[in-house]
Amino acid sequence: MATLKEELIKREQEAGPFRIGLVGAGQMGTGMISQIEKMHGLKIVAVSDVMPTRAKDAYGEASVDLDLVHWEEDDVAKADQLVREGQRIATHSSDFLVKIPALDAIVECTGIPNIGAMICNQAIEAGKPIINMNVETDATIGYYLTKKALDKGVIYSLVAGDEPGSIKEIYDWADALGFEIVTIGKGKNNPLDRSATPGTLAERAKSRDMSPKMLCSFVDGTKTMVEMTSIANATGFGPEVRGAYGPICSVQDLPKMFVPKSAGGIFDTKGKVDYAVGPAPGVFVIITTDQAKIKKDLNYLGLSGHGDYWSLYRPYHLANLEAPITIAQVVLHQHETLNTKLVPVAETVATAKRDLVPGDVIDALGGYTAYGMIEKASVAHAENLVPFGLTVGGTILKPVKMGEAIRYDEIELKDDLIVKLRREQDKLIYG
Repeated sequence: MATLKEELIKREQEAGPFRIGLVGAGQMGTGMISQIEKMHGLKIVAVSDVMPTRAKDAYGEASVDLDLVHWEEDDVAKADQLVREGQRIATHSSDFLVKIPALDAIVECTGIPNIGAMICNQAIEAGKPIINMNVETDATIGYYLTKKALDKGVIYSLVAGDEPGSIKEIYDWADALGFEIVTIGKGKNNPLDRSATPGTLAERAKSRDMSPKMLCSFVDGTKTMVEMTSIANATGFGPEVRGAYGPICSVQDLPKMFVPKSAGGIFDTKGKVDYAVGPAPGVFVIITTDQAKIKKDLNYLGLSGHGDYWSLYRPYHLANLEAPITIAQVVLHQHETLNTKLVPVAETVATAKRDLVPGDVIDALGGYTAYGMIEKASVAHAENLVPFGLTVGGTILKPVKMGEAIRYDEIELKDDLIVKLRREQDKLIYG
């Protein structure tokens, strides 16, 4: 059996590289182009970004010969011909990019929930595989997108390298071997501060060459909540409490803490998702077994354990730099890294970052007005709580106290596509 690299080389020799379209040429998208330029069998040949020159600049930063790059906005036939000739396309229009027939797959990398919904939906409608790096969109309508893709006969997948994908790879490995999986989770880089804003983090963001909003989405916990929601819904491992426990611990503490209370841990039951402050940027899966010989061998092999529980810990995830593995698996084998085939068990609910009053507008992920909290999907539905991914641009109708989850009757949502698709998802689940 050939290795993945050998398969890509064979494809390149026999039919040229797979042609991939990318929406979103920020830090993540540009890094992905750069990594794929070092690979065989794949090429990012069309890039869309709303910023005036970012798509072309991303090619340049990735060492692509800019003589190969052509701006196209409305002539799909011309763009298609250029791509087939080995040229590259830069554009402002994601709608235009998705329509180019020569593209073998689309990658969504904007991080904006409603834009992600639009791109994923357009790609599926066009019969193209969609590789989604926009976890915010997936946590909101991943079940709908997965079902629609299956109905259309195309692949919808999140990526290897992002925390949900990295967890799922370990989960699938352990599951295939017959281990009982007890808990899944991820490490969190920054100490949790739910009240953080882009303003309070401006200097820290500048020192890290980061967007203050991006840093804020990490610090206020929203990113962690969204990531846990996606992996929860892919595996059926939901949260035990709203916001998760998020204990401070070391890597060595994972098999002690992320286990049932009956074994000295923090959970009432098995089968949960949570996060740890400390073991970052890693991901982990806690396993057990009822076989005495396997227990003896796990200890002999030096796996970090405590009692009858062991931790499978991976100390890194390379995000956009690993994402090409998923792209390759999708275009070569129609194999996804993860998606939501199961009925969702988790939700990231919007929560007031400060006291909100009628007329306030929810600004953005990592903004001034709201943060996300993971919750059981059943509880979110019963309490009429709004998914965070629907709230951007929504107007508050009734006062909401700081720390309270926002209910549907307390906000007027924008008439965005993601709202419409979420309603379709709710119909699929609740009728």
